[in-house]
Amino acid sequence: MRRVATKLAQQSITKVDYDAHGSFGATTILRRFGQWNRALQSAGLDAPNRQHIPDAELFENVANVWTRIGRQPFGREIEKTNGASIFSLGTYEKRFGTWNNALIAFEQFINSGKVTAAPAKESRLPQTGKRTPKKINWRLRAQLLIRDNCICQMCGASPAKDPAVTLHADHIVPWTKGGETTLENLRTLCATCNIGKSDMHDSP
Repeated sequence: MRRVATKLAQQSITKVDYDAHGSFGATTILRRFGQWNRALQSAGLDAPNRQHIPDAELFENVANVWTRIGRQPFGREIEKTNGASIFSLGTYEKRFGTWNNALIAFEQFINSGKVTAAPAKESRLPQTGKRTPKKINWRLRAQLLIRDNCICQMCGASPAKDPAVTLHADHIVPWTKGGETTLENLRTLCATCNIGKSDMHDSP
């Protein structure tokens, strides 16, 4: 983190900065420290200026909270999700005016350019010259989880019913077998079902 801050000549860095220039990815940092500001403090860096936080980073945070609770979050829940949110409700209200406006902007952002499609059947997809990356970015993951209502498509488990449930974005046709990282070839699975599926297929 200090290396990225030095490279950018900044006293603070955002998750977007780190994802663009760091070695491990912002999610690795968050797993270790729990909160981005805590990681910045440990690295001897300043907390970011809220006015300079990119909209995409605020929207990614909404997606993380949405995934954690298994449904669209209320404004009062944004800070009460066991560390899922790294930004306060006030940050969204200052940027968008109201929490409702923030949700509208979030859905417009993740759905821009979205192609709605039903999940693919369990069969090999046709190969093309250029393949999609295996990694599922947060925006596509958010589209998927919202499409599937944050419900495991195999057993019906959801964080909305059991907070202990962890959801994964799963390739229906494994990427290693020709499946692409597209909305129509992805489905939401809970951790238990995804691990069970790996006994039959190569799952990400």
